[in-house]
Amino acid sequence: MFKHGYRQAGRVSAALTVSFALLLATGCKRDPNVEKQKYLESGKRYEKDGKLKEAVIQFSNALKVDRNFGDAHYELAKTYLKMGSIMPGYQELLRTVDLNPGNLQARIDLGSLLVAGGVPDRALDQAKAVLAIDPNNADAFALRANVAERKGDSQAALADIRHALTINPDKASFHAMLAVLENSSQPGAGAQAEQELQKAVSLDPKNASAHLVLASLLERKGDRQGAEQQDADAIKQDPTSLQARASLAGLYLRAGDQAKAEATLRQAAEDLPDTEDGPSMLKDYYLRTNQAARAETAYADLSRKYPKSIAIKIAYAQILMVRQNYTEARTTLADLTKTNASNPKVQVLNALLLMQSGKTNDAFALLQKGTKNSPDSVPLHLLLAKVAAAKGDPGVAEASYREAARLDPSNLDAQSGIATIASNRGDSTLLSQVAESTIALHPDYAPAYLWRGTAAANQKQYAQAEADFQTVLKKDPNNAIAYTELGQLRLHEGHTPEAKAMLERAVEKDPNSIQALNLLVGMDLAAKQPANGVSRIKDQIARSPKNAILYNDLAQLQMGLKDYPGAKESAQQAMQLEPSNEDSVQAFAQAESALGETDQAIAVWQQWATSHPNDPRATMTLGSLEEVKGDAAKASDYYRKTLEISPGQPMASNNLAYLMVENGQNIDVALTLAQAARRSLPDSPNTADTLAWVLYYKGTYASSRDLLEEAVKADPNSAAMHYHLGMVDGKLGNKADAQLNLKKAAELAPGSKTAQDAATALQQFN
Repeated sequence: MFKHGYRQAGRVSAALTVSFALLLATGCKRDPNVEKQKYLESGKRYEKDGKLKEAVIQFSNALKVDRNFGDAHYELAKTYLKMGSIMPGYQELLRTVDLNPGNLQARIDLGSLLVAGGVPDRALDQAKAVLAIDPNNADAFALRANVAERKGDSQAALADIRHALTINPDKASFHAMLAVLENSSQPGAGAQAEQELQKAVSLDPKNASAHLVLASLLERKGDRQGAEQQDADAIKQDPTSLQARASLAGLYLRAGDQAKAEATLRQAAEDLPDTEDGPSMLKDYYLRTNQAARAETAYADLSRKYPKSIAIKIAYAQILMVRQNYTEARTTLADLTKTNASNPKVQVLNALLLMQSGKTNDAFALLQKGTKNSPDSVPLHLLLAKVAAAKGDPGVAEASYREAARLDPSNLDAQSGIATIASNRGDSTLLSQVAESTIALHPDYAPAYLWRGTAAANQKQYAQAEADFQTVLKKDPNNAIAYTELGQLRLHEGHTPEAKAMLERAVEKDPNSIQALNLLVGMDLAAKQPANGVSRIKDQIARSPKNAILYNDLAQLQMGLKDYPGAKESAQQAMQLEPSNEDSVQAFAQAESALGETDQAIAVWQQWATSHPNDPRATMTLGSLEEVKGDAAKASDYYRKTLEISPGQPMASNNLAYLMVENGQNIDVALTLAQAARRSLPDSPNTADTLAWVLYYKGTYASSRDLLEEAVKADPNSAAMHYHLGMVDGKLGNKADAQLNLKKAAELAPGSKTAQDAATALQQFN
């Protein structure tokens, strides 16, 4: 019994020992602290070996284990920045500092990024935070020097960097910064600056930045060969430095050696095919120098040579889009989308392709999904804003521009988008705010002063507006918009000759200054010199013969002067330049109709309606033209079609209601339509007339007369309105008023059906 128990106990003990060992092994393997640390160390090894994409994967794996692992966030930030992925790096630095406020180097890195991004005040906050923890932190003083230099306080910058050197005299980057500050703020300090740079290079031969600054200094001295050597040394010391490659290419370009510049950038693309910006530098060079065709050939070759490079394929697709080679672009993007559908750049390109195909709604949906999945992508937010604006959704457009500006306050596209929205809706407060914030970050950006000046003018702060517009001209002497705005200020002040001179300068600087031209033509018409206005527009057309808007403006002026053949010819020119321009089609049809060529005008709009089946303006215009022809049935059909496309369209409702009562159709439906039109256009004499005429047929004569009196007062030369008022007066027993209005109707439109109807009605009151 005892032996049996002993053997049983031994077996249990052994089993427990094995289970405990397994438990320990499993526990170690699954211990999240151990697991995340392994990923972190693995990522560091990849980063050290230059395998940055693999490093990102490992750091991300560590964060999957512990999303609050500050060390992994910091290493991921540094890796992103090495790859040139600024925004993701910035976001990871923010997260690092939030999780670990005591990580002083992360604060320094974040501050440096903020200075580069144009927000020095926020960078200064990081420097202050570091100095509060470590009052002798040399890097914090260097950061503070960088902030002071960005704000234009060179003396404070010099004091801070010199203090940093007293704390750490052997840091190469401090000597390099001192050299830059001395060279920029102290005339004649070139030799001293060069000495500091040589010191920086001797202290840290691998410091690529010191080599680059020294290269710049040597180039300014005229030592091009020495500058070239320093740039080459920078590339040798840091092969991943895009700044070094760009510096050497820039040196060659300034020397006029485009072949070497191109070769340098091509080498960057080949050496760094997996970085975001390496392949883009060559693309940007080609496009900036108008060599899109050469770019397409070069990137087709690079794509074949580096088939796994996402960055090269993206750059190639971008070039194909510029070249309008949409067939090849679709093929390239289809390949990219298979494995990189969530890449923001790929999504942007796919959205652009959809828009090119006229699939704006699909592009909108794709971009909305993209911004949800990649909320930190500025390009996605910007394109979504532009598509939303094109769709007529100002709410989404503004929200997207604001989000892009929040993510990147220095982004001029975002600020310009907000400014455009503010201007379009007359929001001077918002326009002034966006101008102020942009000027703070980009003091040399002329359009921001235009925004602020326009806001000031709208708020009747004319002195401020004048100062801002003059500032624009100092920064950009050829800015036609500034001259236009100053011209309007002079008009407001009553200084007509000066206003005219300013506006003429605007059209001289830019033949496409439509607003300035229209103001000048308006001044010609006010002076009863319409021929001068015609000549003025024709002169601008001679300077800008491919501007459809100028031909449209000429056509409208000629219509006003009853030069219908001239208007038709001008509108036809506009249509040839821009077949899809609705204003051109409208002007052409108006001219044809005025010439009695109604059938030709109808044919033009029928063609437009076929190619634009959802355009209510086309069916509306066709209804009006058929009504002019006297075909009430066709006109009614077109008005009904308009209301199907655009329910509640007021003029379609108005005109259909009128035709219904004229042709004995359902008067209650006509009343509903006329009332809806009147609600939408309460100040229109036409809607008042139509509703009054429907009420006449309903027998509600008093209300009808009130509306007609209002309509005739607004449009005293309308024969139809006088006829209707005369008929209502007759029903109310106002014989004298009825005769007066019916006679007026006959006088205003002799020979017309209205005149005939008025004459017939007059016989009842004689």
